[in-house]
Amino acid sequence: MTSREEFLEKLAQAGTLNLIFQLTDQCALSCRYCFAKGSHPSGGLRIADDLLDAAIRSAFDTRHHQVSFEWTGGEPFFAGIDFYRKVDRLQKKYATKPYANTIQTSGYVHDRELIAWLAGHGFRISSTIDGPPELHDFQRPVNGGGPSLGAVLATRETIIEHQGHCGCICTVTRNSLGKEGAILDYYRSLGIEAFHSNPYYYFSKNLVGDESLALDADGYAAYFIAQFNAWFEGGRKLPMPGTLNYILRSLTAGAGLKQSVCTFGGRCLTNFLAITPDGDAWLCPKFAGFDEMRLGNVGKMAITDILSDANPAMARLIDERLDAIHTCEADECRFQYLCNAGCPYYSFIASGGRNIAVKDSLCTGKQLLFEYLESVVELIDPARLPEPSPLEHA
Repeated sequence: MTSREEFLEKLAQAGTLNLIFQLTDQCALSCRYCFAKGSHPSGGLRIADDLLDAAIRSAFDTRHHQVSFEWTGGEPFFAGIDFYRKVDRLQKKYATKPYANTIQTSGYVHDRELIAWLAGHGFRISSTIDGPPELHDFQRPVNGGGPSLGAVLATRETIIEHQGHCGCICTVTRNSLGKEGAILDYYRSLGIEAFHSNPYYYFSKNLVGDESLALDADGYAAYFIAQFNAWFEGGRKLPMPGTLNYILRSLTAGAGLKQSVCTFGGRCLTNFLAITPDGDAWLCPKFAGFDEMRLGNVGKMAITDILSDANPAMARLIDERLDAIHTCEADECRFQYLCNAGCPYYSFIASGGRNIAVKDSLCTGKQLLFEYLESVVELIDPARLPEPSPLEHA
């Protein structure tokens, strides 16, 4: 069984601090599966200046070799250009190690000035597109109803104009089943070369949710198996689905990869931190608003102290994840190196919002997917698999 010391040593091998600022839970869209809406009791549109200063200064004082700043929402464009100018000034003031910025927009807010400024100052901008219009517009309508994809594509063109490309995140729902090839074809028509797929799993404690759209474990396996088949039979052309790329590369290597999809990486504890406008810190934006998952506040604690296993809140999560790992080891799961006991958020859902110690709620589906890809991996030339995109952990 993995000891606590061994687990901590593995966590310490990660060289990047991923600092995710969930700037607001407000958005221009009313996505049917949104986990963010209503998660901020203050309802603030941006983090206070003193908290922003403390967070950025503290980010450069951790043991990590580099920092990834990720700006999300709701809609992060709502923060406005002056906010990001302030971010840029503070980062340049406090930087003692390499850092990078990414920003994940819904794409509906077409702020040309902000896009040009962000791209010109090295912020990597990515959007969210769930697939062809009939899929995207149903799942991601504007507030009050109506399609959003036309505006998203216009914003995407402006992003490409200024940074040369635009990454993509896709939420996979029950509606996506049977459309795996159509989604790939649509992304290909847009010139998308890499994207990441987030499965939607219903959680009754989120303010927003649509159980009719939710995937179960079997649906998860069915989608990604069909997506692989569509990609393979379509000539193995770009775009390469990020989840499949990670699994295939890991199966080929016989080991988990250091640069991984975050839901498989097993290293989020002590290396990922989400910050909400009140300065509260969480393991991931999906935990924001659940009091039992709060790790501290950047206005009161240094990030190093929040991430430390000496922090009682972090120590509890570490012990809970060890319980999940030990369950996998007791079951003698041969794919543990691939998924590292799965995603803590899906464990949180499986526990009814009590802990992250139980099995990932998608575990059986992931095993089915791993078994299928294991059976066909010999058909894949590892040299033809693209290097993972920097945005694939999103």
